[in-house]
Amino acid sequence: MVNKNSFLVDLLTLQQDGKRSISAPTNWTTQEPLIEVSTEIDEIINDLCKTILLGTNNKSIGRWHFFVGSPGNGKSAAIGKLCRHLITDFGCEIRNEEGCSIKNLSPSDVPYALDVYEGDNKFASVRIVQDASVVRNPFSSDLDPAAELLFTVQEAWEKGISLIVCTNRGVIEKAHSDNHLKKEVNTTQWFKVLAALVSGETTINGTLERELAFSAHKPVFSRVKVAYSCLDNRSLLIGSDTFDRLILKAIELEHWTVCLDCTVNKLCPFKANRDWLCNSEAKQKALKILARAEAFSGQIVVFREALALISLILSGCPRDYGDRHPCEWVSDRVSHGDIFSVAVRRIYMSLFASHSPFGLESDNTLRKRQIDSLGVLEGLVTADHPDVKSALGHVLAGQSPSTDVGVTRLLDREGVLAQIDPWRESLPARFYDNWDGDYDAVRSEGNQLITEIEHRCLETWAFLEQMIESTSGYVVSESHWMLRRWSSNYLLHLGTLLDGRTAWAKELDEFLFVLDLVHCSADNRTIEQKRALRDLDERLQILIDIAGVERSGSEAIQLADGVSLSGRWVSEKLKPHIVASKESSALSLAVQFDTKEWAQLVASTFLWLSRAAGGHLAPHCLPSDLLRGVLDARIRAASRSGYAFADNDITIEIRTDNKEIFRLERFDGDVAVEQHMEEIG
Repeated sequence: MVNKNSFLVDLLTLQQDGKRSISAPTNWTTQEPLIEVSTEIDEIINDLCKTILLGTNNKSIGRWHFFVGSPGNGKSAAIGKLCRHLITDFGCEIRNEEGCSIKNLSPSDVPYALDVYEGDNKFASVRIVQDASVVRNPFSSDLDPAAELLFTVQEAWEKGISLIVCTNRGVIEKAHSDNHLKKEVNTTQWFKVLAALVSGETTINGTLERELAFSAHKPVFSRVKVAYSCLDNRSLLIGSDTFDRLILKAIELEHWTVCLDCTVNKLCPFKANRDWLCNSEAKQKALKILARAEAFSGQIVVFREALALISLILSGCPRDYGDRHPCEWVSDRVSHGDIFSVAVRRIYMSLFASHSPFGLESDNTLRKRQIDSLGVLEGLVTADHPDVKSALGHVLAGQSPSTDVGVTRLLDREGVLAQIDPWRESLPARFYDNWDGDYDAVRSEGNQLITEIEHRCLETWAFLEQMIESTSGYVVSESHWMLRRWSSNYLLHLGTLLDGRTAWAKELDEFLFVLDLVHCSADNRTIEQKRALRDLDERLQILIDIAGVERSGSEAIQLADGVSLSGRWVSEKLKPHIVASKESSALSLAVQFDTKEWAQLVASTFLWLSRAAGGHLAPHCLPSDLLRGVLDARIRAASRSGYAFADNDITIEIRTDNKEIFRLERFDGDVAVEQHMEEIG
């Protein structure tokens, strides 16, 4: 009997078009989050519950809090939790600006602002803007979220109420840039709050702590404490176990008990994927790969992406099902012998090859050649082997499970995981021997994570290969290579995930190590850690020097057209240091010079530098623009340095339009001047 696991249906609602994918007021009071783990945001929400209300004792200090971050990083979900607490624990009434309770809003209603009423009060004590990119009138000819935010902040100030705002940084910056020159606005206390938000450093733990006095005639609160939380730098993977805890919530046994006695559980990809994630070592390797992907992309995996990815792995793609249950789909595919539809939903294929129909080539031309070759083989399979014939028949029919599985930034054909697919680099010969050279060796691996699904696929490929070996002819010979390309897509990615391999693995792990290191207090670093950072600085110095020569033709620093700076003083005073980034400290580093000039160092640049510094890449092969930001920062640092007052070991060379060259060298406070003509030819 095929059991239906209702949890799989619930998981599907977390995907890109699912009703739980976006947290909105219409579902805040009707459903708890399906997969919820505590985060730093929860601590903030718990604190706000206690501090934003007037209360029975008429507190004098309210709260303004700004949650700043990109879509999908949990802002709205946090506000949903806040509203549930206010209603359930504090007896508040929450209404939209037209006075309609959020309990009575229709599913299509997305109010700009919500007002919180305490007890029998006729006035609101809190205003909540759950998405400042929304506007009050979406049909207006002059849509401007920044103007809406400005109006809301001013109104909250004039009423003297608490204010909670969720927004992306761009809306705040536009509200500030559009108004910072207006005298009637820029001198107000409420506008200075926005100015402080714009100028504040958006670090991981960035907070703005201010306490201001309301100027209204009869404010609800007499004073307000202002703070903000920047969410864009809060990784769920790097320096955090949040993604891990989300997985643990999703694989809890209570959600999967019904699967234990299901008749097709040995061929269910979702049960198999759940078992994979229950293996601590296998799960950690998968998380490591995702952390590398996050670092490589320079953009954090937000909550919405994380939940959609977990949903895909554990419940598949809703586009495959229509109005059917996921368990019915699995049962139907198994009963029809469509083993490769089942196999393509295994975790290693979901991560690395979900864009490949049946695991075949993504490129249409190559896939047609594969199908033609497999068609020749299918014609040679006799009725004595119905499993093989059925499996091939479904592949040739072309009705593959959907390749549009969502989370396109990560999983698309040119997505982040495809860019660090170990196929992009040569793998060790032994790895090929273990995972691509011998089907029997894979079948005898003995790893419990290799399931009956893989064994069925291996049996099909092995049978076809044996049939090829006993048949002669050019067409069948080509079929051999096309068969190998097909099986390799599955088996190499299976081995990849089991081993935790990616392209750039060594360099990305070093990048992650340095990220962790620079965020550690210098006082807490060990000698080994300090030495590692110093060695990295020295390697970077060498590459900057080489890149500078490639750019200007000499080791001198080009201060301006015709003016260059060189000498031992320059090389000693303008050494680069790798530090925590001032803009995106969760996923990037910064190169800083002693004058505090700096440039961002993202993972892609770090990878090239590591290859070049490690001797695996000729420095002259570095892309010309790779270090442009760093070289420009060095020029700014040189310009701001004290070279003009240095007493020794400094040289300035000036070239005139008349091909004259003036060379000024300073030795022990004295300056030697040489003049000569530029050599031509």
